[in-house]
Amino acid sequence: MRRTCSFILRSLLLLLFLSFPSAAKTIDYSKTPQGRAFAAKMHRKYGFDEGRILRLLARAKHQGETLARYQGRHKVGATDYSWSRYKHKILVPESVELGRRFMAQNRKWLSLASRRYKVSPEIITAFIRVESKFGLYGHEYPVWDSLVTLAFNKNRMQRFFRDELEKLLILARKNRLDVLKLRGSFAGAMGCVQQVPSIQLRYGVDLDGDGRKNPDSIADCIGSIAAFLHGRGWKDSRPTLVPARASGRNFLRLKSGYRSRYPLSTLERYGITPARPLHASQAYFIRMKDGKNYDLYLGDANYRIITRYNASKRYAVTIALYAQALKSMPKQKAQKRKKEAEALF
Repeated sequence: MRRTCSFILRSLLLLLFLSFPSAAKTIDYSKTPQGRAFAAKMHRKYGFDEGRILRLLARAKHQGETLARYQGRHKVGATDYSWSRYKHKILVPESVELGRRFMAQNRKWLSLASRRYKVSPEIITAFIRVESKFGLYGHEYPVWDSLVTLAFNKNRMQRFFRDELEKLLILARKNRLDVLKLRGSFAGAMGCVQQVPSIQLRYGVDLDGDGRKNPDSIADCIGSIAAFLHGRGWKDSRPTLVPARASGRNFLRLKSGYRSRYPLSTLERYGITPARPLHASQAYFIRMKDGKNYDLYLGDANYRIITRYNASKRYAVTIALYAQALKSMPKQKAQKRKKEAEALF
């Protein structure tokens, strides 16, 4: 009888234990071989205090959820959204109206960046809308914790994140930033345009003139995305993206993406023609499924520049279409007011 009771008690305790979630994984990165080697490298290569780096690593908290996004098979939604989400959440009138309000509130900085870097306020605003919904999102994770986790654990982009961790420390030193207080995305991207440290270092701008390039400053992030586009060769005179027409279903045989560039004559053989003038001999072919239908577009050099900021055709199309919507919105409102006035007579 005692054996039976003892067995039942052990079983109940086991079930009770299993019913609680396991404790979060903890790692003291300052005591790992990788962490010690990293601290030594930062001292040797950049002159950082090795002990300080180790103390910072000791305070990093392992981010298991973040790591899981970059391990195993890549899935849409883990590090990028689906086309349906982009299309039906961002490319809608209410969302575009938010962009118009942002432009009105930040006219000074948008005008300054536009004049200095020769890029339109609309394309700058489109990046800020897609990246952070005008600063509402994009600061949910401690940047230091995310980058340490991704730099010191196996994942498909570990080398990239190791480099970004280096750049974060350099960025913080140059701009008097506390790495433990910086917040961003799960991938360590910061500010309203969600720039990783290497992009901040290369394209960061002190647009508000306060003496430092601050990823959390709306003015500075407006300047930094404008500087990026200018540095990559952006031209406002190009259309970026035009809708495409399809004759038949041969277009399904063509590869689609941010590297799928074809002569217009080749696209025509597959039944693809631009719905508006493109003024180019070649174009990137973009095909995205929405339910049972396909949305087809042709992109130019500007489109490719957007994908160099984020290597996703869905992202790039959304940016381009949002900017186009911002440009057409005042005209649409004027036409609406004209019709309303005519209806009074």
